[in-house]
Amino acid sequence: MNILAICSALNNSYVAIKYNNELFSKIIKSDENYHSLYIISEIKKLTQNNSIELSKLNVITVNCGPGSFTGIRVALSIAKIIAGELDRPLIGLNSAEILLNAHNADILIMDARRDMYYLGNKNEIKLIYKNQLTDELEKIKNKKILIDKNSLKYCPNGILYEEIECNLAETMIKIAEEKYNKTENKKEFDCLNIQANYIQTPPIF
Repeated sequence: MNILAICSALNNSYVAIKYNNELFSKIIKSDENYHSLYIISEIKKLTQNNSIELSKLNVITVNCGPGSFTGIRVALSIAKIIAGELDRPLIGLNSAEILLNAHNADILIMDARRDMYYLGNKNEIKLIYKNQLTDELEKIKNKKILIDKNSLKYCPNGILYEEIECNLAETMIKIAEEKYNKTENKKEFDCLNIQANYIQTPPIF
């Protein structure tokens, strides 16, 4: 199966293509301003340098968030255009399942700004207030926890995913291929059904 994966919701942007059972990938570093805007040029480089024909792609997959608002919109727009033009399935993934699978961890804690945090496992991700974080950490203290730098003060034993060199788009390809093969109703992957994962603010207690 030939798959294109795109992610620009997190600290870097990532592109990977599985083509004829070979893997081609690129990490676009966060020290480049507006790194998400380099995605199209990097896809072109990967395809041209490796004689990849986009028309032979079977599936497109994209990180729908949560994460950078602009980054999510850029990646999702590109993925929808490619999937729509080629009439291919588009598989939307979330940041928690991607990061946790990539780093073999159990729980993700990520700063969501405004005194809120994303808390997720491989199946779901939710938004919680800072005053709920202590209670949540007590419940998961024996788990392998993945964090960003802004969450380190609350979870000093967590693993900083931003410091680990890893192309998340390669992990996305594995997840997407597994989901596609397990899903009987492929209409679920219509590009018109895939939405950005902007998690709603939880109720105030």
